[in-house]
Amino acid sequence: MYEDFGKIINRGFYSWVRNLKICIPFILNFLFDVILYVLFAGVIGYLIFVSNAGSIINPSALSETELLSIVLKGLSGNILLSAPLILVLILLGMFVQSFFTAGAIGMAKKASETGDTVLSDMVVSGSKNAFRLFLTVLLISLLLLGGIIFIVPGALTIGNLSVLIEDPQALSAQGAGLLAIGIILWSLYVLLLNVVLSFTSYALVIDELEPLEALSAGFHFFMENKVDVFFVWIITLGLTSINIFIGNQFGSNILVSGLTSLLPIVVIQPLITVFYTRLYASRKGKKLYDPADLLSCPDKC
Repeated sequence: MYEDFGKIINRGFYSWVRNLKICIPFILNFLFDVILYVLFAGVIGYLIFVSNAGSIINPSALSETELLSIVLKGLSGNILLSAPLILVLILLGMFVQSFFTAGAIGMAKKASETGDTVLSDMVVSGSKNAFRLFLTVLLISLLLLGGIIFIVPGALTIGNLSVLIEDPQALSAQGAGLLAIGIILWSLYVLLLNVVLSFTSYALVIDELEPLEALSAGFHFFMENKVDVFFVWIITLGLTSINIFIGNQFGSNILVSGLTSLLPIVVIQPLITVFYTRLYASRKGKKLYDPADLLSCPDKC
């Protein structure tokens, strides 16, 4: 059922208000990330301790450059152990995030179709789509990493990066310029690719596609609905910017700081997920519910 952009936002908002539980996948994913960060910090700390045992007397007296040098020494000195551990933690984090992302989209899809969703929708959708979404995220990550080619000229001009870490002043003006331009181009490439493929996850879950099919469907959806995608992206950017602004202005207040930290997880991400889901489903001709229909039959609501 085709809906204009205004109806998508209006009905999507009502759908979110009626199903605030859509925030649960994001909360669970955040809690898992916290556990993962603790494990990651523990691994890094262990590797640093093993490689620098007895040489670190007072860590607080070390400069940032010295600390970075110690971290690099700890990782490089145990590369056979550190590389697999870090890779496993990264892949585990990506897989769990894929599960909860697929679960959240599944809940948003059910809420958009029927007006209501339950936690079992998260489990069903996550279980069905997590692995395929994980593979899709890996493919997109490889595409994003492909942008590293932009910083190759600057890196070649700089030469030995370890020397640069020990003495940042050794960086030449030409090398700094090339590196800065490369970083800017890579950032623009990452931003553009994220926008162009922003509906890939939704295509995969809603239409139950394979990874390559989802990438193609996400790209074509963007090309066919550039204006609508741009407006949703602006809304996302606007909500995020407002939250950051409030955090910066009133960050000294513990209550405000806590709220601005929770808002992206509890409000912004779930709301945007509903908007994205409804926009995709609408443009694909999926059956969607009208909140007015539910309000006209309170005995069923």
